[in-house]
Amino acid sequence: MKQTKKKTLVLNSDKKANLIEDHEHQETSNFSFSNFSSEFDKHINSSIRGYADLRNDVVSISKYFVEDETRVMDLGCSQGSLLRAIKSKNHQAKNAEYLGIDVNDSFAKHWQKEENITYWVEDITTMNFPSNLSLITSLFTMQFIPERKRYNLMKNIHMKLIKGGAFVFAEKFLSNEGKSQNIMDSLYHEFKRQNFTEQEIMDKERDLRPLMKCSYEHEVMRQLNEIGFKHIQCFWRNFNFAAFYTVKI
Repeated sequence: MKQTKKKTLVLNSDKKANLIEDHEHQETSNFSFSNFSSEFDKHINSSIRGYADLRNDVVSISKYFVEDETRVMDLGCSQGSLLRAIKSKNHQAKNAEYLGIDVNDSFAKHWQKEENITYWVEDITTMNFPSNLSLITSLFTMQFIPERKRYNLMKNIHMKLIKGGAFVFAEKFLSNEGKSQNIMDSLYHEFKRQNFTEQEIMDKERDLRPLMKCSYEHEVMRQLNEIGFKHIQCFWRNFNFAAFYTVKI
């Protein structure tokens, strides 16, 4: 099994790159989002039907929550394009700070240096979250987090949000029963065939199998309620993919 070095960098508008930590990790699958880092936005748009609409909705929702003198954080920021779009639409919060987090350092070369935007290569399950967050976004990130770590991660998100702050997230969920799961899988497979070959689809599904751990939607809702998120609103849905926002009150 191949051993690789993981370097954690912080990039910001002052053009600083600071080595925070250096530790070894093992690659457990042939599939890696590193392979698509140069065109990740294009790849995910081809992989999830309606993804462009989802992103636009997230940017629109952000305008209701981003406050001046607070922080905005995107978990699993990849190329950083969503974070930049949110910043560009929130002129009312001129002094807000924006932080993008991704565990994959191959995205670092795509992060554009811009005022008030900082990027970290970090593991969101172990990092120290900043405080004073008015908005946290997470698009299709939780499903790649081990299930045993998700609850504490969501607790940390709730703890670090300011009162009135929002958590906006999207995930792929399991259907509640087998027949529905088969139908959704079949429909999704037909969509992917518009953009990928049959071999590409099968290879990715095989390699994602040990990495992606989808949950039942009702179980995630129960956990969020238990943590303290009482009002959860769905605003986008396609096949078994769905997006929600919830507010800390």
